[in-house]
Amino acid sequence: MVGPPPGSILGRTGGSGQMNRRRLVIGAILLVIAVLIAGVVFLVVLPNGNADWSSPVVVSAPELEATSEGQRVFRIDPNRSTARYQAFEEFLDASVGSPVGETSAIAGDILIEPGNPEASRFGTIVVNVESLASDSRMRDSRLRKAYLESAAHPEVEMRFGRLLDPPGAFEEGVEYNLRLEGELTVKGVTAPTVWDVSFAFEGAQLRGSATTEVLMSTYGVGPISIAGLLKTRDDVVLSIDLVAYDAAAGAGPEGSTGRLAASGGQVDVGPSFAEEILPILTSSCATCHQPGDVGSGHWSLATAANAADFAEDLALVTRLGYMPPWKPGGATPQLRHDRRLSAEQRASLREWAAAGGPLDVAPSTPVLPGEAEVARVRADLVLEMAEPYQGTGELSDDYRCFVLDPRFEEDTFLTGFSLEPGERRVVHHSLVYLAGADARDEAAAAADRDARPGWECFGGPGIPEVGGVIASWVPGQTATLQPEGTGFLVPAGSFFVFQLHYNYEEQVLPDQTRLVLQTETADGDLLALQTVSLIAPVEIPCSDSSAGPQCSRFQALRERSEAEGLRAAIMPGLLLRLCGHTAEELQEQDGPTVTSWCDIPMQYAGTILEVGGHMHTMGSHFSLTLNPDTDGEQPLFEIPQWDFNWQGRYQYENPIHVAAGDMIRISCTWFKGTGETQRYTTWGEGTQDEMCLSSLTVLPDDPDAVPSSRLELLRGFRGLLDRVGGS
Repeated sequence: MVGPPPGSILGRTGGSGQMNRRRLVIGAILLVIAVLIAGVVFLVVLPNGNADWSSPVVVSAPELEATSEGQRVFRIDPNRSTARYQAFEEFLDASVGSPVGETSAIAGDILIEPGNPEASRFGTIVVNVESLASDSRMRDSRLRKAYLESAAHPEVEMRFGRLLDPPGAFEEGVEYNLRLEGELTVKGVTAPTVWDVSFAFEGAQLRGSATTEVLMSTYGVGPISIAGLLKTRDDVVLSIDLVAYDAAAGAGPEGSTGRLAASGGQVDVGPSFAEEILPILTSSCATCHQPGDVGSGHWSLATAANAADFAEDLALVTRLGYMPPWKPGGATPQLRHDRRLSAEQRASLREWAAAGGPLDVAPSTPVLPGEAEVARVRADLVLEMAEPYQGTGELSDDYRCFVLDPRFEEDTFLTGFSLEPGERRVVHHSLVYLAGADARDEAAAAADRDARPGWECFGGPGIPEVGGVIASWVPGQTATLQPEGTGFLVPAGSFFVFQLHYNYEEQVLPDQTRLVLQTETADGDLLALQTVSLIAPVEIPCSDSSAGPQCSRFQALRERSEAEGLRAAIMPGLLLRLCGHTAEELQEQDGPTVTSWCDIPMQYAGTILEVGGHMHTMGSHFSLTLNPDTDGEQPLFEIPQWDFNWQGRYQYENPIHVAAGDMIRISCTWFKGTGETQRYTTWGEGTQDEMCLSSLTVLPDDPDAVPSSRLELLRGFRGLLDRVGGS
């Protein structure tokens, strides 16, 4: 089968009390705060330390003047002063590092009156946040654009008030440890701060340091989170080492740089970019990160220079396994289009980054997607969304369903397809469901829920008669052809429900995607592919069952009945009975997670070609097992660390044959709810509900052995619900 790369179907710390109580003279402090704030805020904003900063950043601040005898004005020397932030990063809730950003693009004055410390004044300290540099351009770029908004707010300012418990006098050569109050302004937000300062002055020079801790959320610049996996804690440590010169003594600043110099000189040649790094980028990165594609908002890869600028970031995200995105693991059989990098490839990226990301090609060398095996789909029918859709921006991840009607007047086989996003920068993935003619009224009603095209469909289409997935698309995917002599049978009068996942994290743009279909008439010898659905109960209690009425199963079912009808409230109990479980059995599991499963027999023999799983945001682990608890037990599919944002359908490298009566176990594990928002969770398609669902694409050995079509099974299932509970 020639087709899509399946991966994503859809694609630190509190007060400063005990910390170094050293605090810089008021001026120093001022500087520190400003600088740091910039740093903190800059956690994702700065350029990589390996960059070549040929144009220094010059910062200016209002200058102070001595107005009485004995007063001295010390002016911050940007070439001998350094401001830092230290943040705390976590990956999958585990600490992975404490990135530090630095800058010398700072300015400000400190007025000291040795005989009267209370009369000392501190001018405005200014820091340019776009000059802070950490070890990660990717982190820096994201913070600058999405959090700091540094294009509109390039500088931060620090204004100080009084010293807490100042001494009776300041003497030369004596180190003072003080606390200093002030206000820090970042991105238009001003909040109070307290610094621990240490400083001493002698002759024409003042030296000192200062430290404090602030929360990113105070200034609206964090915590930073990427897909909920790589994120920072809210707290950040700000510190500064400062040297200031006596402005009246004629001792000017040393050097001429307003920004920290990048690490100079290439320490090691490292792996060849052309021979080792470029092939990795073309095969595993360029399909999603080309300018205009869905991944370009995080990192745009057009040239070799783009890769070199983010060398250390590439080494980090590949070492952690965060990129390229590939969620199947464990004992899953070999899947086609596996995006994972080998140990050797990851090592090459690490060594190349450690050497400074050297290039042995021109920086402008294009980095283009590799030429994968491309299927050629005959455009027998092209279906386009009736009108463009553009989200409101209230949801960063917007799941929207639309009706695409092929208007088939006779049974037709779908033998291939190609999906063409109208706006690749926001289309994260797509699924195409087959719906029978009986579902038209419900689809029309769903489309009338609001005034915009289509309808919201977070968990699924939300229409009982909708069948299984017959097509899907992820970034980088080309056309898909079904195995020769096979196809999905689309009964006359049926239509498609087209689910699109829009990601508006970077920008909200209109999209009008279209679906290109290759078809065949049903009067030939084609074999019909089948979609086999597997389902398990969902019963997720609160971590603390006494937390409140929202943690009551009875309350949860009553609310579902009131909101969606009695049928929705009956579904959880019906699944328990079909799978041989009780709610109490699942509720009594100890620990922070709960697992549910169901053993489902195959109704006919056939070959499994494609597999996928589905849970919502509480998911932790997903697996499918053939003939569990027997000598012939065989793993079919596993996602050890579930990520709702990277679901997918996957094709086996070697399709797996199953016999009639073989048992398939679907198993799902979820995290229990915690905190004030915890609630009892059952089966449902809403954002606060959960699912445990899988669909297999199967080629039957004997078409006559298939008991009924998918749609007929669904109609029968709904009929059972109607008889049990009505609507």
